[in-house]
Amino acid sequence: MRIYEKVPGKLYIIGEYNVLKSGHGAIVAPVNLFLQGALTPNHKTTIIEDGVSHPYLDLLKKVPHQLKNTVETITFFNEYLKLKNIEVIHFEYAIENNLVSDEQIKYGLGSSAASIVLTLKLLNRLYKTNLSPVMLFKMAVLIQRRLGSLSSGGDLASIIFDVPLYYVRYDLNWLLNEKRTFALLESEWPLLEIKLLTKLPYFMVGWTKESHTPDTNGIIDDAFFDKAQKIVNNYLFTYDDIYIFQYQTLLEELNHTKKGMITHKLKTLVKSAKTLQIAAKISGAGYGDCGIAQINNRNQINELTKVWENEGIKVLDIWRRDDE
Repeated sequence: MRIYEKVPGKLYIIGEYNVLKSGHGAIVAPVNLFLQGALTPNHKTTIIEDGVSHPYLDLLKKVPHQLKNTVETITFFNEYLKLKNIEVIHFEYAIENNLVSDEQIKYGLGSSAASIVLTLKLLNRLYKTNLSPVMLFKMAVLIQRRLGSLSSGGDLASIIFDVPLYYVRYDLNWLLNEKRTFALLESEWPLLEIKLLTKLPYFMVGWTKESHTPDTNGIIDDAFFDKAQKIVNNYLFTYDDIYIFQYQTLLEELNHTKKGMITHKLKTLVKSAKTLQIAAKISGAGYGDCGIAQINNRNQINELTKVWENEGIKVLDIWRRDDE
C-alpha cells in the first residue's frame, strides 16, 4: 500500500512582518508548486531524497540540514503514537521537491514549513489518526518549537488548509512558557484565528533568482504593527490594491531598520510595476526571493511580463486560477 501526498508552496499577499506579533494577521495563499512524497510500508524506516536512501536510525545520530524538519516530524509523531498506544509502522519515504529551481535554488515559497506539513499529512493517513487541519497546524508549530525555528505560523496554516486564508498569530509568549506538549493539541490557543477565504484577486509572481540571509534582523517598533494591522484589515474587507501600495510603502520604511530586506532586484520589481500603474510588493521576508503584483486587468499581464523579464526577473506561472 503506497500513500501519496503533495503540499503547496505559499505566498504572503499582505501582512508579512505584521504577523510576527501575537494577535496580528496576514493573508497567505497557496500556489501551484508542490513538495510531494510517498510512503510505502517497509521492514525499516528510510528516507529517500535526491535518490539517496537514509536509514531513519542513522539520521537520529547525524542529520543533514535539509532533512532536519522531516526527521524531527517523524520522531514527534512517533511520540504521539506511543501516547495513543498505536504501534509504529516502518516505511520507505520518498520525497520530491518542486519548490526549488532546476539549479536547486529555493523560490522562497516555504519549503521548510512544507517539509513538516507533508510528513504530518502522510503519517496522519498512514496511521488513520484522523487529525483535523487545526490539530495538524498545532503539531507543526510544536515541532517548530522543538526545533527552535518558530515561524509566524502563517506559512504552516496556508500549506495545511491549501486555500487562501487570513491568519492571526497565536500568543507567542503563552506558547513559549507552556511546558506541555501533546496536551496543547486539545486546548484552545489564545489569539489564534484562521479564516478561510474563498477568492482573492489575481496576482503575478516575479522571482528575483537571488536570496541571502541578513546579518541582523533589526527591531520592529509598535508603530509599524499599528499601521500594518490597519492596512491588512482594510485590504481584507476590500481587496483594493491601494492597500498593496500602502503596505509596500510601510515595508520600505521598515527597510531602514532591516537593511537589505528590499534588495535592488525587489526594488526594481516594485518600481517597474508602478510605472504601469500596477500595485506590487515583496512577498515574505524579502532579502531576495519573490515579489507579487495585483492584476486588475488581464491585459496588464503581457506588459508586466515583458518589463520584468527585461530586468532579469523571472515570471513564475504559479498563481491559482479561480477554478483550480
